[in-house]
Amino acid sequence: MDLLKRNIDHNDKGLIHLDIGCGYGSIAEHISHLGRIYVGVDANQLGLASLASRGFETHRLVLSSLEENIHMLREIVGPRTVGSITLLDTLEHLPDSEAILGALYEISKAHNALLIVSVPNIAHRDVGFKLALGKINHTEAGLLDHTHVRMFDDNFLTETLRHSGFYITDRNDVRKAKSDQFFPSSHPVLQEGTTIRTFLNQLRSNVDDSGTINQIIVSCLPGEKISKVPFERPAPETRPFLTIVTRTQGKRIASLVELLTCLAGQTCTDFEVLIVGHNLSVDDQIAVEIIIEDLPTWLKDRVRLIRVEEGNRTRPLNAGFAAAKGEYIAIHDDDDIPLGHWVETFKAAAGKKYGCILRCVSVTQSIKTVNVNGKTAIRAVSQHNKPYPQAFNFLEHFRDNHSPNNTLAFPRGVYHELKIHFDEDLTTAEDWDFLMRTASIVGVASTEEITGIYQWSDQNSIAEHQQDEWIANAQRIQNKLNRQALLLAPGTFKQALSAMNGTSRPLARHEDLKLDSLLEQRQKLTEVADILSSRSWRITIPVRFLKRIFGVRSPTFRDYVNLPAEDLARIHADMKRSTSWRITAPLRRFKS
Repeated sequence: MDLLKRNIDHNDKGLIHLDIGCGYGSIAEHISHLGRIYVGVDANQLGLASLASRGFETHRLVLSSLEENIHMLREIVGPRTVGSITLLDTLEHLPDSEAILGALYEISKAHNALLIVSVPNIAHRDVGFKLALGKINHTEAGLLDHTHVRMFDDNFLTETLRHSGFYITDRNDVRKAKSDQFFPSSHPVLQEGTTIRTFLNQLRSNVDDSGTINQIIVSCLPGEKISKVPFERPAPETRPFLTIVTRTQGKRIASLVELLTCLAGQTCTDFEVLIVGHNLSVDDQIAVEIIIEDLPTWLKDRVRLIRVEEGNRTRPLNAGFAAAKGEYIAIHDDDDIPLGHWVETFKAAAGKKYGCILRCVSVTQSIKTVNVNGKTAIRAVSQHNKPYPQAFNFLEHFRDNHSPNNTLAFPRGVYHELKIHFDEDLTTAEDWDFLMRTASIVGVASTEEITGIYQWSDQNSIAEHQQDEWIANAQRIQNKLNRQALLLAPGTFKQALSAMNGTSRPLARHEDLKLDSLLEQRQKLTEVADILSSRSWRITIPVRFLKRIFGVRSPTFRDYVNLPAEDLARIHADMKRSTSWRITAPLRRFKS
């Protein structure tokens, strides 16, 4: 009634209200109070007799074909004007919903009348949780009333209405945390304290918010019918194996060119590329578009540019994953390098464990941006390192991420079906958070193959964000995991047992990536910076100038930003032993 009250014009008096499938007319008196003429329509003579005894107009109608239903309803209405229609707890009892909805569409369209529909929600979590474990309980009444011949969830009802020409304008669903299907109370999936219920609740609530809707109640108005039938017709899907999502701000054009060049040389070309431009300026967008236009035709036809104009660095990932068509989706940032068999390795791994997250191995390398003949280029400034473990260990990932973006491919279902999305409240480590939440559900299939180079420079995310920001985001992720029920893959028990016995493999370390190492690197970098900015170092510039005459360039602070802590410690020690530092010792003693 609340839905009806807020969607009708209360100044329109004398209009009739058709209550189709009225039963005993529980809303009859309420309709009268709204100034409308209640007309009850049903096949049940007992219910109609009850209404008639209370002074209401009734008509017996046994629903038939579409044409017959239209004819009978027009006879009932006659020359009067219909203001509103209700179809409450009726659709689920009808084998042919199109016959009655089609007839109501003609009446509603002719009179511009509001239709209100109510059906029980088959997708209530109480039904789903029990059914997942093989239990279904038909009852005398309620969600699984034994007389129901059709079952509706929110999506099926919406599609059914649209196919008949009705569009939902408002809703007033009835929610119940515990439905009439909340039995037997001893069932573990129904007991609030159990781990299995917590886990199922996490999954269910992530998909949509209809898990606690007991009764779906919507108001509709007539519009254009859609030809798409409301039921599914499963057909084989034609998808590329892999969608590659690449974020770019258009600032690392040379790196983007290098990435796309590597993709053009892949041994397996069963992929598409989504370049997600985040807050691109016009000039940057043109630069990216020129790169795409210069690609080989076969690759250019598989590349799409998506613009994202708001949000932090996490927003482009959600935009890219939402637009992805691939069976798997991989993140590959514009400053990393895939080897030629990157896609091929993922596809081979999927052939063995389809549906799992796929994980390969990446080496790391420090790079710097240089200018070559007036053009920006990338130069490697370190050898390749192999800091990441060859196999995925869920427990080791609790503390830190040991799987860079370019080593992972996610099955599309975790994003598109389970609705697990990237947390846009995180400004860093969003990939680690997404990995942990999905790995707990679908598991990880690892291959020891090295398939890429994870490049680190003073322009990537590790350098662009402050340490306290990284730490705060890491704590947020760990707290989130701590609140959740986690599903552990086979083999995790022995990993945990080994860790408790102190025999687990030491955690892989990478000074540029681990938070504790990053703190140490920042400390060493600060010590070097203190010397570079000191008075002692500044007044000895002439001493170092003599070296420049002989072709020895003095390093600047920028040269040290991407070096690991042990290298910075060595440089700091060398500075302390240098001529520049030794000859100014009296000056520092005097100052002290």
